[in-house]
Amino acid sequence: MRLKGREVSLQPLIFDLLWHLVENQDRVVSKEELLDTLWSGVIVTESSLQRAVSLARAALQQGGLGEAIRNYARRGYRFHIDALEPVTDATPHDAAPHETSATTEADRCFAHAQWKAAMQGFAEADRAAPLDAESLERWANAALYAGDLASAVLPLERAAVSYSSRGEHEAAARVTIGLARIQLESLNVAVAQGCLRRATRLLSGLPRGEQHGFLAWMTARLYLNNGDLPEAIRYALEARDIGRALQNTDIETMGLLLWGIGLQANGETTLGMELQDEAAAAVLAGDISPLVGGLVYCGVISSCCNCGDWPRAEQWTDSFTRWCERSNIETFSGACLIHRAEIFAVSGKLDQARDTISRGDSIIRSGAPWALGDAYRLMGDLHLACGEMDAAERDYQHAYQHGFDPYPGYAILLHRRGRSGEAIRGLKRAAALTHWLAGERRGCCLAHAAEIAALAGQLDEARALLEILDQSPKLWESGAVTGQVERARAEFLWATGQEDEAFGLFRRAIETLKRKRAIMDAALARLRLAEAFVARGEHAAADMELHAAEAVFEAAGATGYLAQCQALRTTAMRASSK
Repeated sequence: MRLKGREVSLQPLIFDLLWHLVENQDRVVSKEELLDTLWSGVIVTESSLQRAVSLARAALQQGGLGEAIRNYARRGYRFHIDALEPVTDATPHDAAPHETSATTEADRCFAHAQWKAAMQGFAEADRAAPLDAESLERWANAALYAGDLASAVLPLERAAVSYSSRGEHEAAARVTIGLARIQLESLNVAVAQGCLRRATRLLSGLPRGEQHGFLAWMTARLYLNNGDLPEAIRYALEARDIGRALQNTDIETMGLLLWGIGLQANGETTLGMELQDEAAAAVLAGDISPLVGGLVYCGVISSCCNCGDWPRAEQWTDSFTRWCERSNIETFSGACLIHRAEIFAVSGKLDQARDTISRGDSIIRSGAPWALGDAYRLMGDLHLACGEMDAAERDYQHAYQHGFDPYPGYAILLHRRGRSGEAIRGLKRAAALTHWLAGERRGCCLAHAAEIAALAGQLDEARALLEILDQSPKLWESGAVTGQVERARAEFLWATGQEDEAFGLFRRAIETLKRKRAIMDAALARLRLAEAFVARGEHAAADMELHAAEAVFEAAGATGYLAQCQALRTTAMRASSK
Protein backbone atom coordinates (compact mmCIF):
# COMPACT_ATOMS: atom_id res chain seq x y z
CA MET A 1 0.00 0.00 0.00
CA ARG A 2 1.30 3.49 -0.82
CA LEU A 3 0.66 6.62 1.22
CA LYS A 4 1.79 9.95 -0.28
CA GLY A 5 4.43 8.14 -2.33
CA ARG A 6 5.65 6.11 0.68
CA GLU A 7 5.26 2.36 0.99
CA VAL A 8 3.32 1.10 4.00
CA SER A 9 4.11 -2.54 4.71
CA LEU A 10 1.13 -4.85 5.18
CA GLN A 11 0.86 -8.54 5.90
CA PRO A 12 -0.58 -10.34 2.84
CA LEU A 13 -3.77 -11.24 4.71
CA ILE A 14 -4.38 -7.60 5.71
CA PHE A 15 -3.77 -6.44 2.14
CA ASP A 16 -6.29 -9.02 0.85
CA LEU A 17 -8.85 -7.81 3.39
CA LEU A 18 -8.47 -4.18 2.31
CA TRP A 19 -8.58 -5.13 -1.36
CA HIS A 20 -11.84 -7.05 -0.94
CA LEU A 21 -13.49 -4.26 1.06
CA VAL A 22 -12.44 -1.56 -1.40
CA GLU A 23 -13.59 -3.62 -4.38
CA ASN A 24 -17.00 -3.98 -2.73
CA GLN A 25 -17.23 -0.55 -1.10
CA ASP A 26 -20.76 -0.02 -2.45
CA ARG A 27 -22.15 -2.57 0.02
CA VAL A 28 -21.75 -4.08 3.48
CA VAL A 29 -19.62 -7.24 3.20
CA SER A 30 -20.81 -9.93 5.56
CA LYS A 31 -18.46 -11.47 8.10
CA GLU A 32 -19.16 -14.90 6.62
CA GLU A 33 -18.06 -13.71 3.17
CA LEU A 34 -14.84 -12.25 4.56
CA LEU A 35 -14.06 -15.42 6.53
CA ASP A 36 -14.62 -17.58 3.42
CA THR A 37 -12.58 -15.25 1.20
CA LEU A 38 -9.60 -14.71 3.49
CA TRP A 39 -9.39 -18.16 5.08
CA SER A 40 -10.68 -20.37 2.30
CA GLY A 41 -10.72 -23.99 3.43
CA VAL A 42 -9.45 -23.15 6.91
CA ILE A 43 -11.62 -23.10 10.04
CA VAL A 44 -11.13 -19.89 12.02
CA THR A 45 -13.35 -17.95 14.36
CA GLU A 46 -14.61 -14.38 14.23
CA SER A 47 -11.85 -13.09 16.50
CA SER A 48 -9.34 -13.72 13.68
CA LEU A 49 -11.37 -11.40 11.47
CA GLN A 50 -11.62 -8.80 14.24
CA ARG A 51 -7.85 -8.83 14.66
CA ALA A 52 -7.31 -8.45 10.90
CA VAL A 53 -9.74 -5.51 10.75
CA SER A 54 -7.98 -3.87 13.70
CA LEU A 55 -4.60 -4.15 11.94
CA ALA A 56 -6.08 -2.80 8.69
CA ARG A 57 -7.58 0.18 10.54
CA ALA A 58 -4.25 0.88 12.21
CA ALA A 59 -2.55 0.96 8.77
CA LEU A 60 -5.24 3.24 7.31
CA GLN A 61 -4.92 5.57 10.30
CA GLN A 62 -1.51 6.63 8.96
CA GLY A 63 -3.41 8.45 6.21
CA GLY A 64 -6.19 9.70 8.46
CA LEU A 65 -8.55 6.92 7.32
CA GLY A 66 -8.78 4.97 10.53
CA GLU A 67 -12.58 5.25 10.40
CA ALA A 68 -12.89 4.13 6.78
CA ILE A 69 -13.65 0.52 7.68
CA ARG A 70 -17.10 0.75 9.25
CA ASN A 71 -18.59 -1.96 11.43
CA TYR A 72 -22.31 -2.60 10.80
CA ALA A 73 -23.76 -4.33 13.83
CA ARG A 74 -24.80 -7.95 13.16
CA ARG A 75 -24.10 -7.47 9.43
CA GLY A 76 -20.42 -7.01 8.57
CA TYR A 77 -17.96 -4.37 7.35
CA ARG A 78 -17.87 -1.72 4.65
CA PHE A 79 -15.10 0.52 3.29
CA HIS A 80 -16.71 3.97 3.47
CA ILE A 81 -14.93 7.36 3.51
CA ASP A 82 -17.89 9.77 3.21
CA ALA A 83 -19.25 11.72 6.15
CA LEU A 84 -20.11 9.59 9.16
CA GLU A 85 -23.68 8.32 9.22
CA PRO A 86 -25.86 8.35 12.36
CA VAL A 87 -25.56 5.22 14.45
CA THR A 88 -28.63 3.01 14.14
CA ASP A 89 -29.21 -0.71 14.11
CA ALA A 90 -28.66 -0.67 10.34
CA THR A 91 -25.79 1.82 10.21
CA PRO A 92 -22.25 1.79 11.49
CA HIS A 93 -21.67 0.80 15.08
CA ASP A 94 -18.89 3.14 16.20
CA ALA A 95 -18.53 2.32 19.85
CA ALA A 96 -14.99 0.96 19.56
CA PRO A 97 -12.46 3.44 20.98
CA HIS A 98 -10.22 3.27 17.93
CA GLU A 99 -13.14 5.07 16.20
CA THR A 100 -13.39 7.85 18.78
CA SER A 101 -11.35 11.01 18.99
CA ALA A 102 -10.01 10.03 22.43
CA THR A 103 -7.79 7.26 21.02
CA THR A 104 -7.01 8.67 17.58
CA GLU A 105 -3.53 9.81 18.57
CA ALA A 106 -2.76 6.54 20.38
CA ASP A 107 -3.86 4.53 17.33
CA ARG A 108 -1.79 6.75 15.04
CA CYS A 109 1.31 6.12 17.17
CA PHE A 110 0.54 2.40 17.27
CA ALA A 111 0.21 2.30 13.47
CA HIS A 112 3.58 4.07 13.14
CA ALA A 113 5.21 1.61 15.59
CA GLN A 114 5.85 4.44 18.07
CA TRP A 115 5.26 2.11 20.96
CA LYS A 116 6.07 4.31 23.96
CA ALA A 117 4.04 7.20 22.58
CA ALA A 118 1.17 4.79 21.94
CA MET A 119 1.37 3.57 25.55
CA GLN A 120 1.12 7.15 26.79
CA GLY A 121 -1.74 7.90 24.40
CA PHE A 122 -3.79 4.90 25.49
CA ALA A 123 -3.17 5.74 29.16
CA GLU A 124 -4.40 9.30 28.62
CA ALA A 125 -7.45 8.13 26.68
CA ASP A 126 -8.25 5.62 29.43
CA ARG A 127 -8.18 8.38 32.04
CA ALA A 128 -10.69 10.32 29.96
CA ALA A 129 -13.00 7.33 29.48
CA PRO A 130 -12.42 3.61 30.14
CA LEU A 131 -11.11 1.83 27.06
CA ASP A 132 -12.80 -1.20 25.58
CA ALA A 133 -11.14 -4.58 25.18
CA GLU A 134 -9.63 -3.99 21.74
CA SER A 135 -7.90 -0.76 22.75
CA LEU A 136 -6.73 -2.28 26.03
CA GLU A 137 -5.16 -5.13 24.06
CA ARG A 138 -3.39 -2.71 21.70
CA TRP A 139 -2.15 -0.78 24.74
CA ALA A 140 -0.70 -3.99 26.17
CA ASN A 141 0.88 -4.94 22.83
CA ALA A 142 2.53 -1.51 22.59
CA ALA A 143 4.06 -2.13 26.02
CA LEU A 144 5.27 -5.59 24.97
CA TYR A 145 6.82 -4.25 21.75
CA ALA A 146 8.57 -1.58 23.83
CA GLY A 147 10.02 -4.30 26.06
CA ASP A 148 8.01 -3.18 29.13
CA LEU A 149 6.29 -6.39 30.23
CA ALA A 150 5.17 -5.02 33.60
CA SER A 151 3.14 -2.24 31.97
CA ALA A 152 1.24 -4.76 29.84
CA VAL A 153 -0.25 -6.68 32.76
CA LEU A 154 -3.08 -4.37 33.84
CA PRO A 155 -4.42 -3.67 30.31
CA LEU A 156 -4.36 -7.40 29.55
CA GLU A 157 -6.19 -8.25 32.78
CA ARG A 158 -8.88 -5.68 32.03
CA ALA A 159 -9.15 -6.82 28.40
CA ALA A 160 -9.66 -10.42 29.55
CA VAL A 161 -12.55 -9.35 31.81
CA SER A 162 -14.09 -7.20 29.08
CA TYR A 163 -13.92 -9.89 26.40
CA SER A 164 -15.39 -12.46 28.81
CA SER A 165 -18.27 -10.15 29.72
CA ARG A 166 -19.07 -9.83 26.02
CA GLY A 167 -19.04 -13.60 25.57
CA GLU A 168 -15.99 -13.47 23.26
CA HIS A 169 -14.26 -16.49 24.71
CA GLU A 170 -11.57 -16.88 22.07
CA ALA A 171 -10.47 -13.26 22.45
CA ALA A 172 -10.50 -13.68 26.24
CA ALA A 173 -8.32 -16.77 25.85
CA ARG A 174 -5.89 -14.84 23.62
CA VAL A 175 -5.14 -12.16 26.21
CA THR A 176 -5.13 -14.72 29.05
CA ILE A 177 -2.41 -16.67 27.22
CA GLY A 178 -0.49 -13.39 26.91
CA LEU A 179 -0.82 -12.92 30.66
CA ALA A 180 0.49 -16.43 31.25
CA ARG A 181 3.64 -15.59 29.32
CA ILE A 182 4.31 -12.45 31.39
CA GLN A 183 3.65 -14.28 34.67
CA LEU A 184 6.05 -17.04 33.68
CA GLU A 185 8.73 -14.46 32.84
CA SER A 186 8.10 -12.96 36.30
CA LEU A 187 8.60 -16.37 37.98
CA ASN A 188 4.93 -16.48 39.04
CA VAL A 189 4.62 -20.07 37.87
CA ALA A 190 1.42 -20.84 39.79
CA VAL A 191 -0.29 -17.78 38.34
CA ALA A 192 0.89 -18.73 34.84
CA GLN A 193 -0.51 -22.24 35.29
CA GLY A 194 -3.83 -20.74 36.41
CA CYS A 195 -3.95 -18.51 33.33
CA LEU A 196 -3.34 -21.48 31.04
CA ARG A 197 -6.04 -23.55 32.75
CA ARG A 198 -8.51 -20.68 32.29
CA ALA A 199 -7.53 -20.31 28.62
CA THR A 200 -8.11 -24.05 28.17
CA ARG A 201 -11.63 -23.74 29.60
CA LEU A 202 -12.40 -20.70 27.44
CA LEU A 203 -11.37 -22.59 24.30
CA SER A 204 -13.18 -25.83 25.17
CA GLY A 205 -15.91 -26.56 22.67
CA LEU A 206 -14.57 -24.08 20.11
CA PRO A 207 -13.25 -25.24 16.71
CA ARG A 208 -9.50 -25.81 16.69
CA GLY A 209 -8.05 -22.44 15.76
CA GLU A 210 -5.21 -19.97 16.31
CA GLN A 211 -5.57 -19.69 20.07
CA HIS A 212 -5.28 -23.46 20.44
CA GLY A 213 -1.90 -23.07 18.75
CA PHE A 214 -0.80 -20.25 21.04
CA LEU A 215 -2.04 -22.27 24.04
CA ALA A 216 0.08 -25.24 22.94
CA TRP A 217 3.09 -22.93 22.56
CA MET A 218 2.72 -21.45 26.06
CA THR A 219 2.11 -24.89 27.56
CA ALA A 220 5.39 -26.01 25.99
CA ARG A 221 7.08 -23.00 27.59
CA LEU A 222 5.67 -24.00 30.98
CA TYR A 223 6.90 -27.59 30.65
CA LEU A 224 10.36 -26.33 29.63
CA ASN A 225 10.42 -24.18 32.76
CA ASN A 226 9.42 -27.19 34.90
CA GLY A 227 12.02 -29.48 33.31
CA ASP A 228 9.56 -31.90 31.65
CA LEU A 229 11.31 -32.00 28.28
CA PRO A 230 9.23 -34.79 26.63
CA GLU A 231 5.98 -32.91 27.33
CA ALA A 232 7.55 -29.62 26.23
CA ILE A 233 8.55 -31.19 22.92
CA ARG A 234 5.09 -32.75 22.49
CA TYR A 235 3.29 -29.43 22.91
CA ALA A 236 5.84 -27.62 20.74
CA LEU A 237 5.12 -30.08 17.92
CA GLU A 238 1.39 -29.56 18.46
CA ALA A 239 1.86 -25.79 18.09
CA ARG A 240 3.92 -26.30 14.94
CA ASP A 241 1.26 -28.56 13.41
CA ILE A 242 -1.59 -26.17 14.22
CA GLY A 243 0.39 -23.29 12.75
CA ARG A 244 0.98 -25.20 9.52
CA ALA A 245 -2.66 -26.28 9.25
CA LEU A 246 -3.88 -22.70 9.73
CA GLN A 247 -1.05 -21.21 7.65
CA ASN A 248 -0.18 -19.08 10.69
CA THR A 249 3.55 -18.43 10.59
CA ASP A 250 3.64 -16.96 14.12
CA ILE A 251 2.41 -20.20 15.68
CA GLU A 252 4.44 -22.47 13.41
CA THR A 253 7.63 -20.49 14.09
CA MET A 254 7.18 -20.55 17.86
CA GLY A 255 6.53 -24.29 17.69
CA LEU A 256 9.78 -24.78 15.76
CA LEU A 257 11.70 -22.64 18.24
CA LEU A 258 10.50 -24.50 21.35
CA TRP A 259 10.93 -27.87 19.67
CA GLY A 260 14.55 -26.93 18.99
CA ILE A 261 15.11 -25.66 22.55
CA GLY A 262 13.61 -28.86 23.97
CA LEU A 263 15.84 -31.06 21.82
CA GLN A 264 18.94 -29.03 22.72
CA ALA A 265 18.15 -29.27 26.42
CA ASN A 266 17.68 -33.02 25.96
CA GLY A 267 21.19 -33.40 24.53
CA GLU A 268 20.35 -33.11 20.80
CA THR A 269 22.33 -29.89 20.45
CA THR A 270 23.02 -29.88 16.71
CA LEU A 271 19.47 -30.75 15.61
CA GLY A 272 18.02 -28.40 18.21
CA MET A 273 20.07 -25.46 16.97
CA GLU A 274 19.18 -26.24 13.34
CA LEU A 275 15.48 -25.98 14.18
CA GLN A 276 16.06 -22.72 16.01
CA ASP A 277 17.96 -21.38 12.99
CA GLU A 278 14.95 -22.27 10.84
CA ALA A 279 12.65 -20.36 13.19
CA ALA A 280 14.97 -17.33 13.16
CA ALA A 281 15.18 -17.39 9.37
CA ALA A 282 11.37 -17.32 9.20
CA VAL A 283 11.38 -14.09 11.22
CA LEU A 284 13.88 -12.40 8.91
CA ALA A 285 11.88 -13.55 5.88
CA GLY A 286 8.92 -11.46 7.05
CA ASP A 287 5.23 -12.07 7.81
CA ILE A 288 6.01 -12.56 11.52
CA SER A 289 4.55 -10.25 14.14
CA PRO A 290 7.02 -8.04 16.05
CA LEU A 291 6.21 -9.73 19.35
CA VAL A 292 6.90 -13.25 18.06
CA GLY A 293 10.01 -12.03 16.26
CA GLY A 294 11.40 -10.64 19.51
CA LEU A 295 10.65 -13.89 21.37
CA VAL A 296 12.38 -15.94 18.68
CA TYR A 297 15.46 -13.71 18.84
CA CYS A 298 15.70 -14.01 22.61
CA GLY A 299 15.27 -17.80 22.50
CA VAL A 300 17.86 -18.35 19.77
CA ILE A 301 20.50 -16.10 21.34
CA SER A 302 19.91 -17.68 24.76
CA SER A 303 20.53 -21.14 23.31
CA CYS A 304 23.67 -19.92 21.51
CA CYS A 305 25.03 -18.49 24.76
CA ASN A 306 24.23 -21.60 26.77
CA CYS A 307 26.12 -23.92 24.41
CA GLY A 308 28.89 -21.39 23.72
CA ASP A 309 28.14 -21.01 20.01
CA TRP A 310 29.41 -17.45 19.88
CA PRO A 311 29.79 -17.12 16.07
CA ARG A 312 26.14 -18.06 15.65
CA ALA A 313 25.18 -15.69 18.46
CA GLU A 314 27.03 -12.80 16.81
CA GLN A 315 25.55 -13.52 13.37
CA TRP A 316 21.98 -13.71 14.60
CA THR A 317 22.47 -10.65 16.79
CA ASP A 318 23.56 -8.61 13.77
CA SER A 319 20.66 -9.90 11.67
CA PHE A 320 18.07 -9.31 14.37
CA THR A 321 19.42 -5.85 15.14
CA ARG A 322 18.65 -4.84 11.56
CA TRP A 323 15.25 -6.55 11.75
CA CYS A 324 14.37 -4.73 14.98
CA GLU A 325 15.37 -1.41 13.43
CA ARG A 326 13.08 -2.08 10.47
CA SER A 327 10.24 -3.12 12.80
CA ASN A 328 10.91 -0.24 15.22
CA ILE A 329 10.83 -2.49 18.27
CA GLU A 330 13.19 -2.49 21.25
CA THR A 331 16.24 -4.38 20.02
CA PHE A 332 17.51 -5.64 23.37
CA SER A 333 15.27 -5.61 26.41
CA GLY A 334 15.11 -7.58 29.62
CA ALA A 335 16.80 -10.96 29.42
CA CYS A 336 17.97 -10.25 25.87
CA LEU A 337 20.27 -7.54 27.24
CA ILE A 338 22.00 -10.13 29.44
CA HIS A 339 22.61 -12.38 26.43
CA ARG A 340 24.02 -9.38 24.56
CA ALA A 341 26.26 -8.55 27.53
CA GLU A 342 27.61 -12.11 27.63
CA ILE A 343 28.52 -11.93 23.94
CA PHE A 344 30.52 -8.79 24.75
CA ALA A 345 32.18 -10.46 27.75
CA VAL A 346 33.42 -13.61 26.00
CA SER A 347 34.84 -11.53 23.16
CA GLY A 348 36.87 -9.40 25.61
CA LYS A 349 34.67 -6.27 25.68
CA LEU A 350 34.22 -6.15 29.44
CA ASP A 351 33.29 -2.47 29.71
CA GLN A 352 30.54 -2.88 27.11
CA ALA A 353 29.28 -5.92 28.98
CA ARG A 354 29.05 -3.92 32.24
CA ASP A 355 27.29 -1.01 30.54
CA THR A 356 24.76 -3.35 28.93
CA ILE A 357 23.95 -5.04 32.25
CA SER A 358 23.56 -1.65 33.93
CA ARG A 359 21.23 -0.46 31.16
CA GLY A 360 19.02 -3.52 31.54
CA ASP A 361 18.83 -3.55 35.35
CA SER A 362 15.56 -1.64 35.81
CA ILE A 363 13.87 -3.39 32.87
CA ILE A 364 14.83 -6.81 34.21
CA ARG A 365 13.68 -6.06 37.76
CA SER A 366 10.24 -4.91 36.58
CA GLY A 367 9.52 -7.30 33.71
CA ALA A 368 11.85 -10.32 33.76
CA PRO A 369 13.12 -10.90 37.31
CA TRP A 370 14.10 -14.50 36.46
CA ALA A 371 16.94 -13.01 34.40
CA LEU A 372 18.27 -11.11 37.43
CA GLY A 373 20.13 -14.22 38.60
CA ASP A 374 21.77 -14.55 35.20
CA ALA A 375 22.83 -10.89 35.39
CA TYR A 376 24.45 -11.48 38.79
CA ARG A 377 26.22 -14.60 37.43
CA LEU A 378 27.68 -12.60 34.56
CA MET A 379 28.72 -9.76 36.87
CA GLY A 380 30.51 -12.36 38.99
CA ASP A 381 32.42 -13.47 35.89
CA LEU A 382 33.42 -9.86 35.17
CA HIS A 383 34.64 -9.35 38.74
CA LEU A 384 36.60 -12.59 38.51
CA ALA A 385 38.35 -11.39 35.34
CA CYS A 386 39.37 -8.22 37.19
CA GLY A 387 40.69 -10.11 40.22
CA GLU A 388 37.90 -8.82 42.47
CA MET A 389 37.37 -12.15 44.18
CA ASP A 390 35.18 -11.05 47.10
CA ALA A 391 32.88 -9.05 44.80
CA ALA A 392 32.69 -12.02 42.44
CA GLU A 393 31.69 -14.34 45.27
CA ARG A 394 28.96 -11.93 46.44
CA ASP A 395 27.49 -11.74 42.95
CA TYR A 396 27.60 -15.50 42.51
CA GLN A 397 25.75 -15.84 45.82
CA HIS A 398 23.17 -13.27 44.67
CA ALA A 399 22.73 -15.24 41.45
CA TYR A 400 21.92 -18.37 43.43
CA GLN A 401 19.54 -16.47 45.70
CA HIS A 402 17.62 -15.42 42.56
CA GLY A 403 17.30 -19.01 41.38
CA PHE A 404 20.25 -19.16 38.97
CA ASP A 405 23.16 -21.59 39.33
CA PRO A 406 26.33 -19.45 39.11
CA TYR A 407 28.43 -22.09 37.34
CA PRO A 408 31.01 -22.54 35.97
CA GLY A 409 32.35 -19.17 37.20
CA TYR A 410 31.72 -19.87 40.88
CA ALA A 411 33.49 -23.23 40.61
CA ILE A 412 36.54 -21.56 39.05
CA LEU A 413 36.62 -19.11 41.97
CA LEU A 414 36.32 -21.93 44.54
CA HIS A 415 39.14 -23.86 42.86
CA ARG A 416 41.41 -20.81 42.90
CA ARG A 417 40.70 -20.47 46.63
CA GLY A 418 41.74 -24.07 47.27
CA ARG A 419 38.21 -25.48 47.51
CA SER A 420 38.37 -27.76 44.48
CA GLY A 421 36.21 -30.50 45.99
CA GLU A 422 33.35 -28.05 46.54
CA ALA A 423 33.82 -26.73 43.00
CA ILE A 424 33.53 -30.19 41.45
CA ARG A 425 30.49 -31.16 43.52
CA GLY A 426 28.76 -27.89 42.63
CA LEU A 427 29.37 -28.40 38.92
CA LYS A 428 28.06 -31.96 39.09
CA ARG A 429 24.90 -30.79 40.88
CA ALA A 430 24.34 -28.12 38.24
CA ALA A 431 24.77 -30.71 35.47
CA ALA A 432 22.24 -33.02 37.13
CA LEU A 433 19.40 -30.47 37.15
CA THR A 434 16.49 -31.24 34.79
CA HIS A 435 15.16 -27.86 33.62
CA TRP A 436 15.88 -26.74 30.05
CA LEU A 437 18.56 -24.20 30.96
CA ALA A 438 20.58 -26.79 32.88
CA GLY A 439 20.20 -29.17 29.96
CA GLU A 440 21.71 -26.64 27.56
CA ARG A 441 24.66 -26.01 29.93
CA ARG A 442 25.26 -29.61 31.01
CA GLY A 443 28.24 -30.22 28.72
CA CYS A 444 29.93 -27.02 29.85
CA CYS A 445 29.55 -27.91 33.54
CA LEU A 446 30.86 -31.45 33.08
CA ALA A 447 33.88 -30.21 31.09
CA HIS A 448 34.85 -27.71 33.78
CA ALA A 449 34.34 -30.35 36.50
CA ALA A 450 36.71 -32.73 34.67
CA GLU A 451 39.29 -29.96 34.22
CA ILE A 452 39.24 -28.92 37.89
CA ALA A 453 39.39 -32.57 39.02
CA ALA A 454 42.52 -33.11 36.91
CA LEU A 455 44.13 -29.88 38.18
CA ALA A 456 43.36 -30.93 41.77
CA GLY A 457 44.89 -34.38 41.30
CA GLN A 458 41.52 -36.17 41.60
CA LEU A 459 42.32 -38.38 38.64
CA ASP A 460 39.65 -41.05 39.17
CA GLU A 461 37.01 -38.29 39.29
CA ALA A 462 38.44 -36.63 36.18
CA ARG A 463 38.53 -39.94 34.30
CA ALA A 464 34.91 -40.71 35.20
CA LEU A 465 33.72 -37.28 34.09
CA LEU A 466 35.57 -37.54 30.78
CA GLU A 467 33.97 -40.95 30.22
CA ILE A 468 30.53 -39.37 30.70
CA LEU A 469 31.41 -36.76 28.09
CA ASP A 470 32.70 -39.46 25.71
CA GLN A 471 29.42 -41.34 26.06
CA SER A 472 27.35 -38.20 25.34
CA PRO A 473 29.16 -36.33 22.54
CA LYS A 474 25.98 -34.49 21.51
CA LEU A 475 26.29 -32.49 24.74
CA TRP A 476 29.44 -30.74 23.57
CA GLU A 477 30.08 -31.24 19.86
CA SER A 478 28.95 -27.73 18.93
CA GLY A 479 30.10 -24.36 20.19
CA ALA A 480 32.99 -23.44 22.43
CA VAL A 481 32.18 -26.34 24.77
CA THR A 482 34.20 -28.48 22.35
CA GLY A 483 37.29 -26.44 23.24
CA GLN A 484 36.51 -26.75 26.95
CA VAL A 485 36.32 -30.55 26.65
CA GLU A 486 39.66 -30.55 24.79
CA ARG A 487 41.23 -28.49 27.54
CA ALA A 488 39.87 -30.86 30.20
CA ARG A 489 41.42 -33.80 28.34
CA ALA A 490 44.70 -31.90 28.07
CA GLU A 491 44.71 -31.35 31.84
CA PHE A 492 44.11 -35.06 32.42
CA LEU A 493 46.97 -36.01 30.10
CA TRP A 494 49.26 -33.53 31.83
CA ALA A 495 48.30 -34.83 35.27
CA THR A 496 49.01 -38.41 34.20
CA GLY A 497 52.46 -37.60 32.83
CA GLN A 498 51.57 -37.61 29.12
CA GLU A 499 53.07 -34.19 28.59
CA ASP A 500 53.65 -34.15 24.82
CA GLU A 501 50.12 -35.32 24.14
CA ALA A 502 48.86 -32.69 26.58
CA PHE A 503 50.69 -29.88 24.73
CA GLY A 504 49.03 -30.96 21.49
CA LEU A 505 45.56 -30.89 23.06
CA PHE A 506 46.17 -27.53 24.75
CA ARG A 507 47.02 -26.05 21.35
CA ARG A 508 43.99 -27.67 19.77
CA ALA A 509 41.77 -26.28 22.53
CA ILE A 510 43.15 -22.77 21.96
CA GLU A 511 42.45 -22.95 18.23
CA THR A 512 38.95 -24.30 18.81
CA LEU A 513 38.11 -21.56 21.32
CA LYS A 514 39.49 -18.87 18.98
CA ARG A 515 37.48 -20.25 16.06
CA LYS A 516 34.34 -20.28 18.22
CA ARG A 517 34.94 -16.63 19.19
CA ALA A 518 35.53 -17.47 22.88
CA ILE A 519 38.40 -15.00 22.94
CA MET A 520 38.78 -14.73 26.72
CA ASP A 521 38.66 -18.51 27.20
CA ALA A 522 41.29 -18.96 24.47
CA ALA A 523 43.56 -16.48 26.27
CA LEU A 524 43.06 -18.33 29.56
CA ALA A 525 44.01 -21.57 27.83
CA ARG A 526 47.20 -19.83 26.59
CA LEU A 527 47.97 -18.79 30.15
CA ARG A 528 47.60 -22.40 31.29
CA LEU A 529 49.80 -23.62 28.43
CA ALA A 530 52.43 -21.06 29.44
CA GLU A 531 52.37 -22.53 32.96
CA ALA A 532 53.00 -25.97 31.49
CA PHE A 533 55.92 -24.66 29.42
CA VAL A 534 57.43 -23.00 32.51
CA ALA A 535 57.14 -26.31 34.38
CA ARG A 536 59.08 -27.97 31.55
CA GLY A 537 61.68 -25.19 31.52
CA GLU A 538 60.70 -24.01 28.03
CA HIS A 539 60.76 -20.31 28.88
CA ALA A 540 60.83 -18.95 25.32
CA ALA A 541 57.67 -20.87 24.43
CA ALA A 542 56.05 -19.74 27.68
CA ASP A 543 56.94 -16.12 26.91
CA MET A 544 55.23 -16.30 23.51
CA GLU A 545 52.03 -17.70 25.00
CA LEU A 546 52.10 -15.07 27.75
CA HIS A 547 52.50 -12.23 25.25
CA ALA A 548 49.47 -13.49 23.29
CA ALA A 549 47.35 -13.87 26.42
CA GLU A 550 48.38 -10.49 27.85
CA ALA A 551 47.40 -8.70 24.63
CA VAL A 552 43.84 -10.01 25.02
CA PHE A 553 43.60 -9.31 28.75
CA GLU A 554 45.03 -5.81 28.41
CA ALA A 555 42.57 -4.87 25.65
CA ALA A 556 39.72 -6.27 27.74
CA GLY A 557 40.78 -4.54 30.96
CA ALA A 558 40.95 -7.94 32.69
CA THR A 559 43.32 -6.80 35.43
CA GLY A 560 42.95 -9.99 37.46
CA TYR A 561 44.07 -12.20 34.60
CA LEU A 562 46.89 -9.77 33.81
CA ALA A 563 48.07 -10.15 37.41
CA GLN A 564 48.16 -13.94 36.95
CA CYS A 565 50.30 -13.45 33.83
CA GLN A 566 52.70 -11.21 35.75
CA ALA A 567 52.91 -13.72 38.60
CA LEU A 568 53.81 -16.45 36.13
CA ARG A 569 56.47 -14.23 34.55
CA THR A 570 58.01 -13.69 37.99
CA THR A 571 58.02 -17.45 38.59
CA ALA A 572 59.60 -18.09 35.19
CA MET A 573 62.33 -15.48 35.79
CA ARG A 574 63.24 -17.01 39.13
CA ALA A 575 63.35 -20.49 37.61
CA SER A 576 65.53 -19.41 34.68
CA SER A 577 68.00 -17.56 36.92
CA LYS A 578 68.82 -20.68 38.93
